[in-house]
Amino acid sequence: MKTVSRQALLCLLLLWLPVSWAADIGWLRSPDNNHASVRLRADTAADGETRLLLDVKLEDGWKTYWRSPGEGGVAPSIVWKDKMPAVDWYWPTPARFDVANITTQGYHDNVTFPMVVRGTTPATLNGVLTLSTCSNVCLLTDFPFSVTPGVQDPSFAHDYAQAMGQIPLASGLTDALSAGARAGELVVEARRTGGWSAPGLYLDTVDDADFGMPQIRVEGETLWATVPVHDSWGEGAPNLRGKQLTLVLADNGVAQESRLAIGDAPVVPNAAIPLWQVVLMALSGGLILNLMPCVLPVLGMKLGSILLVEEKSRLQVRRQFLASVAGILVSFMALALLMTVLRLTNQALGWGIQFQSPWFIGFMVLVMLTFSASLFGLFEFRLPSAMTTILATRGGNGLSGYFWQGAFATLLATPCSAPFLGTAVAVALTASLPTLWGLFLALGLGMSLPWLLVALRPGLALRLPRPGRWMNILRRLLGVMMLGSAIWLATLLLPHLGVASQSAAKESVNWQPLSDQAIEDALAQHKRVFVDVTADWCITCKVNKFNVLQKEDVQTALQQSDVVALRGDWTLPSEAITEFLKKRGQVAVPFNQIYGPGMPQGQALPTLLTRDAVLNTLADAKGVNP
Repeated sequence: MKTVSRQALLCLLLLWLPVSWAADIGWLRSPDNNHASVRLRADTAADGETRLLLDVKLEDGWKTYWRSPGEGGVAPSIVWKDKMPAVDWYWPTPARFDVANITTQGYHDNVTFPMVVRGTTPATLNGVLTLSTCSNVCLLTDFPFSVTPGVQDPSFAHDYAQAMGQIPLASGLTDALSAGARAGELVVEARRTGGWSAPGLYLDTVDDADFGMPQIRVEGETLWATVPVHDSWGEGAPNLRGKQLTLVLADNGVAQESRLAIGDAPVVPNAAIPLWQVVLMALSGGLILNLMPCVLPVLGMKLGSILLVEEKSRLQVRRQFLASVAGILVSFMALALLMTVLRLTNQALGWGIQFQSPWFIGFMVLVMLTFSASLFGLFEFRLPSAMTTILATRGGNGLSGYFWQGAFATLLATPCSAPFLGTAVAVALTASLPTLWGLFLALGLGMSLPWLLVALRPGLALRLPRPGRWMNILRRLLGVMMLGSAIWLATLLLPHLGVASQSAAKESVNWQPLSDQAIEDALAQHKRVFVDVTADWCITCKVNKFNVLQKEDVQTALQQSDVVALRGDWTLPSEAITEFLKKRGQVAVPFNQIYGPGMPQGQALPTLLTRDAVLNTLADAKGVNP
């Protein structure tokens, strides 16, 4: 009896062992690749569903790839030998590897891929796994296998549940998620209650588009990821709008996989700059305004405040310049008030946009004509005797005139964009209202520095030549300067009257209307793009045109067959131009930017253009021909 029992037990064991062994093929290695081991396990669940686990074990320093490897690598794949139904392959959250400006997505150390067979499964699963592994070199290795599913193995069920726990969820991480495209870039915006700790973004491929390394910014509960985009040849950027995008967003061990349509890129605010740096920029930008091309009428006012006074004393000079400083500071505070009102009413914000108003321009024309007429001696300002007495007894001696000189000097300087000025104003217009006012005060102090210097050291003014006939000549010269400014201001009214500007007639470049779509279309054709955002009231823009853009060699470069010249005119209010500048963190003109196959994200040029900056950047944007 005992012998019969032993034989029966042996038969049962023999029947069980093949199933157990076939459910786990054991670790496979290839003689051509001793850096990776793979194992395939299979099981049939209680509901009849066949599940598989592919285990991959890698040596230190080696990696394999996600379903979308990125700019290099090959995703793992299986070629089934027998007739197989569909197999759903689940992908754990990957990691990112960036080497030599090449970004890839994949796994290191150990990784397990769960799979589910949908439909009737053959008794034995036969196939070949192709696995790409990379370190300093890459190896593509085939692993033939044959596995017979086991039946309801508790150990397998545990491992399968653990592996599925590494698969991104369909929801639960983000409260809001969107993706948008612009020229050469994809922008993903996500919000999460509680904020972000260590976020990561992984993108599936989109037709004819390769993604570079995301640049992630987090402010509070909002995340922005800006991703470079180029075509499969590494050149132009394809148009992604309207296409479907699958992405995985992960943070601190939690991951979510989402599929969404790509729309227009959201506006990403400027990266936070330490406030003390912005204050220094504001002071520098205000100071440099005194040196900008629009300084001529301002200089006339400054000289007039010194030279047209026959009897000068240190106290008198100090009071006059301090009055002008007060005019500058009050004017900047008035600009801050204007920007505050525009922000609270959701209107466009920008440096010098008051020159888009015909009423403001008309007022400035009258003021400049009045100054000019006074300098020519056509009339003099005479205040009522009572007010004259008040000003004299309180040390004024006509100080109101110097106050208004400082105020109008400020208003005449605003059509100019100086280095550092644009960054400081851009930060101010997106910061809190107290910060906005503080930065505009810093701009005013910066512009006032030369005037404050004379107020502190009146001897600088007292060293000028003694009064004489030369002062009448100077007076007339200043009058001509003021009259020229008034005439220039009057020409700014022409666009408001429907008269087009004739400045473009001097250029042979075929300027096209500016838009993000035009940039994307040009990049898709592997062309370079030169962007010029200008305005008739912008004096710096005029200087850039005369000194650089209208020069023969620059005109020739902009007429090349692979160059598209796009111009945006901000002379009159334009929502499209305002939005274009806003997307790029700009609030002032001139603004110039160059795109191309070698520069798909675009590169902004300095405020004051130079011939070398334009020609060299255009050359760099061409990139390397494939």
